[in-house]
Amino acid sequence: MTLAFDLPTVRESPMRHWDARWKVASILLAVGLIAPLRTILPALVASALMIVVAAAARVRPIWLARRLGVVLMLLAFFTIWLPFFDNSDTRVEVLGISLSMPGLERFGVLMAKTAAIVGLILSLAASAPLEELFAASHRLHVPGPIVQVVLLAYRFVHLLAEEFGRLRTALRVRAFRNRADMHSWRTIGNVSGTLLVRSSDRAERVAQAMRCRGFDGQFRTLHAFRTRWFDVACFALLNGAAVGILLWDVANR
Repeated sequence: MTLAFDLPTVRESPMRHWDARWKVASILLAVGLIAPLRTILPALVASALMIVVAAAARVRPIWLARRLGVVLMLLAFFTIWLPFFDNSDTRVEVLGISLSMPGLERFGVLMAKTAAIVGLILSLAASAPLEELFAASHRLHVPGPIVQVVLLAYRFVHLLAEEFGRLRTALRVRAFRNRADMHSWRTIGNVSGTLLVRSSDRAERVAQAMRCRGFDGQFRTLHAFRTRWFDVACFALLNGAAVGILLWDVANR
């Protein structure tokens, strides 16, 4: 089963040669600087900055657009009311509908900076193998248990999806059709319980396999981390741009 958040194959790109420690620190710092934005123009520039980073990582546009689309549609579902229910006197008519300009701006800011943040994180995830990024996070003194939980959660989501796919196929073979009746609800409850039991068994086997292989909580990689001038320059360039956007935003408030 292919999940919506499957990571693409890492492609040769400038970001691929960026030391993973500096890359992780730079992207996370840039995300932290973009999150407080409150005005529309800096938020749009932050989205443009994200596009530049995604291009440097050679992220496939379709892969990125699909995932951004899902996130933005979900966000729009909860924030589309902002232009309608704002009590501001500054309003504009669009197709006969009166919309609040401050509400429209807040909606646009939320959408733009969310696109920038999610796009930066996706570009980071697509620029290096996942194990390398987690090893770099551990080198940056992110607590080991947090790194382990996130990595195992990512792995087990795929395993759960595969297990759910097999159970769904088994139900279809037995002519099960989901309806609003007690039989369907009971069947769904039984399938959910079976999925949890099988997941627990799989987790126990994985834990035993990790202990047999001498796992001690440290993340090791064959990739050597070395700081070069290129890493420092990219860090300064990206976060200098993010700091400039944030200062521009503060000046516009």
